[in-house]
Amino acid sequence: MKHTLNFVLAVTFLACSAFAQDPGWHKVPNDALNAKGAEIIKKLLTSTDEAEMLEIIKPETDDVMRLRIKIFAYKRLAMYGTKVAVPVLVEKLEIKDEGFYARYALETIPGKEVDNALCKIIKKVKEPSVIAGILTTLGVRANPISASTAKSFLTHADDDVKRAAAYALASTAGDVAVKFFTQKQLAPIYADSAFLLAENLTQKGKKSHAIRIYDNLSVADIKPYQREAALAHSILARGEGGIKLLVAQLTSDSLANFEIGLKVSRELPAGGAVTKAILALLDKQTNSNRKANLIRAIGDRKDDASRKVSLPVILEFAKTGDEEVRVAAIETFKNIGDSSVLPVLFDAVKQRDSAKIASVAKSTLEQLPGKDIDVAIAELLVKGDTAARVIAIGLVKERRIISAYPLLKQALNDANSDVSKAAVDAIGQTAGLEDLPMVLDLFVKAQTQADTDKILVILKSLCTRLPQDAASGEVEKIMATATVPVKRNLLELLKEVGGAKAVKIVEKCAWEDVPEVQDKATEVLGKWPSQKDVDLIAAACLKLAKESKYKSRGLRGYIRLARQFAMKEERKLQICQEMYDLATNESDKILIFDVYIRNPSQNVFDVAAKYLDNDNENIRNKAAETVVGIGEKLQVKSPKIAETMKKVIEQSKNENLKERAKRVFDRQ
Repeated sequence: MKHTLNFVLAVTFLACSAFAQDPGWHKVPNDALNAKGAEIIKKLLTSTDEAEMLEIIKPETDDVMRLRIKIFAYKRLAMYGTKVAVPVLVEKLEIKDEGFYARYALETIPGKEVDNALCKIIKKVKEPSVIAGILTTLGVRANPISASTAKSFLTHADDDVKRAAAYALASTAGDVAVKFFTQKQLAPIYADSAFLLAENLTQKGKKSHAIRIYDNLSVADIKPYQREAALAHSILARGEGGIKLLVAQLTSDSLANFEIGLKVSRELPAGGAVTKAILALLDKQTNSNRKANLIRAIGDRKDDASRKVSLPVILEFAKTGDEEVRVAAIETFKNIGDSSVLPVLFDAVKQRDSAKIASVAKSTLEQLPGKDIDVAIAELLVKGDTAARVIAIGLVKERRIISAYPLLKQALNDANSDVSKAAVDAIGQTAGLEDLPMVLDLFVKAQTQADTDKILVILKSLCTRLPQDAASGEVEKIMATATVPVKRNLLELLKEVGGAKAVKIVEKCAWEDVPEVQDKATEVLGKWPSQKDVDLIAAACLKLAKESKYKSRGLRGYIRLARQFAMKEERKLQICQEMYDLATNESDKILIFDVYIRNPSQNVFDVAAKYLDNDNENIRNKAAETVVGIGEKLQVKSPKIAETMKKVIEQSKNENLKERAKRVFDRQ
C-alpha cells in the first residue's frame, strides 16, 4: 500500500492552507529598496520593539515599497508580538496583500486573546478566502475554544471554507471534533481532516477515538487510497488487538487488502503474537506468490520475539519446494538468520537445479550479519567437504573475515587444487603488509604461467591496499634475487603500486646491465599511471632521453606526461620545447603538436605558429594543421590568428586545410 498517514496529512495541510498562502511570503523582496526603506528594514531585522513594528503596519498604503517594509514588520511581530498587537492585526485581516501576513503573525502570539478575537471577527467577514484564512490560523493554533466557531462553518457554501473549518475543528482534537468526524455519512471533503484528527488523538493517547475515526473512514465513500490508509491505521492503532483484522486482510481475495496486510504486518508491534498469526497462514496459502510475500513480510519483523518463532518455520521453507517460496525464505535470513541457517545456505549454493536459488543463497551468505556467522564460516573452511570449503573461502574474501586468514594460509598448500586456488584468490583481499613477503614468495615459486598471472593479479590487489613505500620496499627485497622473468613482472607490479619509492626502484632497473630488465623498466616508466608521481617520472624519462640508448622511449614517455596529465600550461610548453630540442628524428619531434592541439589557447597558438617556417616540410604541415585546429576552437578575434590563417592559405598544398583556414580567417 503506497499511501500512508504521512501522505494523507500532507494532503490535509495542502487542502486546508494552500488557498490562503502567498508562496513568496518568506522570500526577501526582489524589488530594489530606496535608501530610506533599506535602512528601516535593516533596523527591523534586529529590533524586538513591538510598538515600533505596530507603528509601521498601522497606516494603510498602496505603495509597493511601503508594503514590502510592512511585510518585514509582520514577520517580526510573529516573533515578538504580544496581546497588545492583537487588535491591530485583526483589523488587517480583510486588507488585500496584508491579511495573510497578519494571520501569520497571529498564529504565533500566545494567549487566548488571539483565539477569542479571531472567533469574533470571523462572524463579520463576508469574503470566503478571508474566512478560510482565519480558520486555517485557528487550526494552526489548535485551541479547543475555537471548536464551536470552526463547526459553525462546516456547512458554508464555499468548499475552501468547509475544508479550512474541518482542519480547524480537527486540530482541536476535542469531543465536538470526534462526534463530527465519526458520523456515518462523512462527506469526502472532510476526509483529510479526519485523518489529521485521528493522528492528533493518537498522540494524545486517545486511541479508542482514533480507531473509531479510522474505522469510519475505511468504509466511507472517499478515494480508494484514503480507505486503504484508514484500514491500515485502524489495524496499527489497535496494536495486538488488531491481529484479527490483520489476518482478515492477509486472507482476503482482494489484492489491495492483501497488500495492506503485508504493509501493516511489517509495522504492527506486539512481537511474537503477530508473527505467530502470520506464520499460521503459510500452510493454508496455496498461491506461491502470496506465500512468498508473506514470508518476506515475516522476515522484515526483526524483533527478538518474532525471530525466535519464525526462524525454524522459515528454515523449512528454504530447504525444498517451490522456487519462488524458497528464494523468499532464503532472502529473509539476511534479517532473521543465525548460524543455524548456514548448512541450508551452503546446500543451496551447491545445488544446480536453480541458478536463482544458488545466486540468492550466495548473496545471503555474503550479507548475513553477525560475528558468529564469521566463526561458523571459518569452521566450515576446516571441517567442510571440498565444495563447502571452496565456498567458505570465497565468503572469507567477500566478508573480509580477517580472523580466518591463518586458515587461508594453511589452505594454500591443500592437496585439493580447487581449495588452494580459492585460498590464493582470497588472500589478495584479506592479507596485510606482514603477509606480503609470503605472497611474493608464492609468486616467485609459481610453476606455470597461469599461476604466475593469477598471483600477479592478487599481488596488485594486495599492494594497492597497502602503504605505497612499504609495499615497494618488500617488492625490492624480492627483486634482488629474482630471475629476469620474475623481475619483469615485478616491475609491472610496481607501476600499479605507485609512489616515490616505486619510481626510484624502476628507474634504477632502467640502468641495469640486463637488456630484458632495462627494456621492461623503460617501458613501465613510459606508461606510469599516477598523476602524483608526475615530477619524478618526468625527471626519469628526461634522463633516459639525454643519457641512455632508450632516448626515443624516454622522449615519448616525457611528452606523454604533457599530453595526458594535468599541469600548468607553461609546464606543458616547456616539456614540448625540451622534447623538440632533444629529439633527433622527425617522428618524435612531431609529437609536440598533439600536446598543442589538446590545449588550445592564444599562447599555445602563437607557439605552434612559429613552426610554420620550419625547414622540415612535414613539421610545417603538422604545424599548419595544428594552428588551424586551435583557431577553430578559439572563439576570439585576433590579428595574430588572421595573419597566421592567411599564411596557411598561401603556403599549404592541402585544399581541405586551406578551406578550414579560410573559414577561421573570415571570422576574424
